[in-house]
Amino acid sequence: MPTGRVKDFAGILFVLLSSLVLTYKITHRIDVVATDDDVYFHNGLIATWQQLPPIQMAPLFSAWYLFIHQFTGDVINTYYVSCLLLSIIPGLLFYSLLRSLTVSVLISAALAICFLFSQLNLPLQPKVSVFTMLFLMVGLIIANYQKGPVTKLTTAAGSALLAAYGRPEFFLSFLLLCLIALGYYVWQRRRTAQKVPYALLGIMSMAALLVIFLGSPLAGGRSIIAFGQHFALNYSVWHPEIPASPWMHSSLFIKHGFGREVTSMTDAFFLNPGLFMQHIGANVVNLIKITATNLFDILINPWLSMFVFPGRRYVLIALALLLVGLVSWPQTWRSVRLRVAQHGWYWLCVAVMLVSSYISCVLIYPREHYILFQMILYLSVAGILLHSVVFRPLPALPELVRYGAFGGVLLFFLLPHWRVANQPKPTPTADLLHFLQKIPVNGGISMTGNDPLMYNLYLGDNWQFWYLERYYPKNMKQFFEQFKINCIHIRPDMLETYKNDPFFTNLIANPAMLNFVRYNTGKADQYVLVRNQSLSLASTPHPY
Repeated sequence: MPTGRVKDFAGILFVLLSSLVLTYKITHRIDVVATDDDVYFHNGLIATWQQLPPIQMAPLFSAWYLFIHQFTGDVINTYYVSCLLLSIIPGLLFYSLLRSLTVSVLISAALAICFLFSQLNLPLQPKVSVFTMLFLMVGLIIANYQKGPVTKLTTAAGSALLAAYGRPEFFLSFLLLCLIALGYYVWQRRRTAQKVPYALLGIMSMAALLVIFLGSPLAGGRSIIAFGQHFALNYSVWHPEIPASPWMHSSLFIKHGFGREVTSMTDAFFLNPGLFMQHIGANVVNLIKITATNLFDILINPWLSMFVFPGRRYVLIALALLLVGLVSWPQTWRSVRLRVAQHGWYWLCVAVMLVSSYISCVLIYPREHYILFQMILYLSVAGILLHSVVFRPLPALPELVRYGAFGGVLLFFLLPHWRVANQPKPTPTADLLHFLQKIPVNGGISMTGNDPLMYNLYLGDNWQFWYLERYYPKNMKQFFEQFKINCIHIRPDMLETYKNDPFFTNLIANPAMLNFVRYNTGKADQYVLVRNQSLSLASTPHPY
């Protein structure tokens, strides 16, 4: 019979094997995506001891990128290594978290693997939320192995403090956890003698020093910027007649709804209470819908995808009825109550930690990278419930048989994912970046196009980019002169949008007359034009 350590070793192997299949040939299947992560990465690259990244702008995530970059030396490679690690580590931590709740090895492995292949893991952007979640999970795992309530709360508070330097809203969770821990200590001290909570006082002192010297994570205007962008997202649904992008022109939607720019969410409420509450109501409805979709994607869809055949619905209904009949519901209910009560302090820690996440979802918008944090609670509940199920007396299978059967089912589950992993997919943005790296430019490059990347991050600080959808230029000649454009990425959508602009059509028809050199990207419908004076040496266009 396998020992506890052997069982856990097997469980970790199951999760690691799944992670290998998930991330195999990641650079051939996953493209570079423009997100807020680019800003954090760039902040890390330009940081000095005299100029640290802003405390509200995920400085620990900047440090994460910078650490990886020391080994890769290439920004694109750093992007992919970070993506790979942040797609593997969550599965291992979910497994460890469930095991710390005494959930069985096979159930813990199954739930961790289901999360690995969900839309909240590898496809999720930005990755700063995944990075932040790791701190919360590590803190909860360590807390579960502590004995005293104050120690558990202190450990959770420490992880929330670290998380605040990934996503600043978790500073509120840190404050609440410290307050509860301190209050519980004072209450207990009135009844019995208690040791001074030096760890709690130390963490609180450290946080105070960080706030004094670096500022509070909750300060700054980041929350109102996020509110404006996501209010605009809701408002654009209610008013589709407004011809603008809510991401690029959120102030237009804010002024349309509230009459002027807003300085805070309180300001927005008093300017137009009805509209503000409509925004809150829409967020609550969307939170329920998106959470349900993601839970189905994690807990149900992986198993349904394994059964694809005619009459599947009736077979699954029959299996469900069979399972319902085999469960001993009175024993299961008693087991659930016992296990939930056994981990009461864990549920308190999780609930207080996630207060910040739920507030963000309700006041701002239930983005998937906000909802991600809540999966810690939901998967914990799922693990406890599944582990608590008691079946009616059945012949018991030897553990080696059960582990072998789990491995067989896992291989059956991973086979289609392995096939997908071996099928290359288009990576147009990464291809473009590799292409632009090879152009021999000299001096500053002022580029335009429809790919909203931070080109200065991937190509160097001498590159600037002006996103056409943000400026909507009515006169391309004036636009080129205003921003001193000397590089342009030509794509079919751009040709269609500006086909009636005389300067642009002339540039496309004969770039050499305007002193531009054409570089063919290898795609028949895309190429790059660079002003001749911006090139470091005489160069010829690349062939198709």
